[in-house]
Amino acid sequence: MLSYQHGYHAGNAADIHKHLTLIAVIKRLQAKESAIHYFDTHAGKGHYDLTDAQAQKTGEFTAGVARMVPLRDTLIPNSVWAEFFAALDSANAEETNRGQLINAKQLRFYPGSPGWVSRLRRAQDRHTVFELHPAEHDVLSTYGEQQTGRVVYGDGLQGVLKLLPPKTPRLLVLIDPAYENKTEYDDVAAAAIKVLQRCRHAVVLIWYPLLPAAKHEALLEQIRTEVALPVLQSEFHYQANTGERGMYGAGMLIVNPPWQLENNIAELMQPILPEYGEAAKLAQSWLVAE
Repeated sequence: MLSYQHGYHAGNAADIHKHLTLIAVIKRLQAKESAIHYFDTHAGKGHYDLTDAQAQKTGEFTAGVARMVPLRDTLIPNSVWAEFFAALDSANAEETNRGQLINAKQLRFYPGSPGWVSRLRRAQDRHTVFELHPAEHDVLSTYGEQQTGRVVYGDGLQGVLKLLPPKTPRLLVLIDPAYENKTEYDDVAAAAIKVLQRCRHAVVLIWYPLLPAAKHEALLEQIRTEVALPVLQSEFHYQANTGERGMYGAGMLIVNPPWQLENNIAELMQPILPEYGEAAKLAQSWLVAE
């Protein structure tokens, strides 16, 4: 049963860490001219309206993207943050008289991962996104390929394997599921391992939630023991783990990370940690050593 819809969580603190990491990886990969095929296994709607019922019910974006907007002048000297805010300006152009800088009151739209990738995609690159939830897929399909990439209805973990190896010399795979099924942590690990068996040079990004039950540990252990390639682990803890229900942070695994990515992420995240109080931290280490 598919129940998860990211609209309730779009633009939250976990999304900030995830999408900054995604942008940073893409910008580093694009230092070379050779083409990249981007695969997104769980695309969601592609773009999110923060004024709709889902976003307003939880209000999670208020502790995420809405908290970033007032920090713009401090953050944009970093090129990744500059891209982040330029994308927000573009997504909210109609709200800001077409292209003026957004402020907290004007913030309405937030891109999902297909939106961030589509903005950065070059003419030589390819982009394929998967979505299995019928309602999410229906919305995703209303956007043109230029905005979201080629949209495929189906299981992204299986779908991406059917399209490997790609015709491009390089590829990036983003695996970002809801983890609503009991087997999903194992399924994600198995799919990532198969991707790397078929394309050892693939850059694979795996997002996971930090929950008191610590179910992500099984995923980490499988990657640690079965992937013989460098794996950077980056976690954003945006509140204390009190043992109560709910996320206290989120993590990203980056297989075959670009050189010095850990430093790039630290430079992006350190300036915003004070916004989340004393419990906030960025924890980074090598799950599998370089």
